Amino acid sequence: MKRNILLMIILVLTFSVNVACRNSEATDVAVEAHNEEEVDTVTASSEQVDGVTTASVVAENHRNIYEPKGFTDSDQRKALFVVGDPRKYSVQYDMTYTAMKHFEEKGIEVELRDLYDMDWNPVLSAEEFYYQKDGKGTVPEDVKMEQDLVTQADYIIFSYPNWHDTPNVMVKGYMERVFASQFAYTNEGPKGLLAGKGMYTISNCGFLGGGRGFVGDGVGINDDLWDEYMEAFRVFDEDTAGWWGMENLGRFMNDRTPANDDENYETEIMELRNTLTNHLDTTFF
Repeated sequence: MKRNILLMIILVLTFSVNVACRNSEATDVAVEAHNEEEVDTVTASSEQVDGVTTASVVAENHRNIYEPKGFTDSDQRKALFVVGDPRKYSVQYDMTYTAMKHFEEKGIEVELRDLYDMDWNPVLSAEEFYYQKDGKGTVPEDVKMEQDLVTQADYIIFSYPNWHDTPNVMVKGYMERVFASQFAYTNEGPKGLLAGKGMYTISNCGFLGGGRGFVGDGVGINDDLWDEYMEAFRVFDEDTAGWWGMENLGRFMNDRTPANDDENYETEIMELRNTLTNHLDTTFF
């Protein structure tokens, strides 16, 4: 009797182990398949990517990557590009590449400050607060480096995607930490210290009326809404630039981003680049 019971226990245990092993193998297969799906998502082609992300992605064969040469000691005009976009292949960054290349082709030196690549700290700490607010205390080393570049620049170009209708945290943190009291403005209110410089913004956006450019550059989709947003941005920019003593040179806003899987993508991205360079020519040259 005891022997029969022991045999039954052994059989049950053997069956359980086999089932567990099979379940484990099935789980491993499922995990492997899931991981393959994730890899496929990350490495999706331009034809597939519109189905897995709503973010703009410029396909590899249409990319317009450009590395600027940076500032020199020459007397040439200088543009400091402050960029807050984690994605190098976005339409936002494509506009940045286009603008930097166009500036250098026109004889303006370009220095790129990619805030994500720099691992820029956008947080104004309690220890740093009184320097930023009153200009008192030691200038943080990372801030001093950026202030030196701002001092050299004739133009400050902020480039960032329009998230929640404001500069994103990286760019806003750059503004707050770098453009401090006694460097960018005085304690007597909006008496800016950066006279002779110009501020300009490049931003990819959506659902703002479908325009491309700035005020008055609607394309017949919802021009009233477009101009309403652009006028609001202009008020914001006038206040910011004025506080620093700079001239507000306006914006280039793009609310006509081609879909990632658009069959006419090359034509549309080239049209965007051309419209941007024409806008830059009107503003800077």
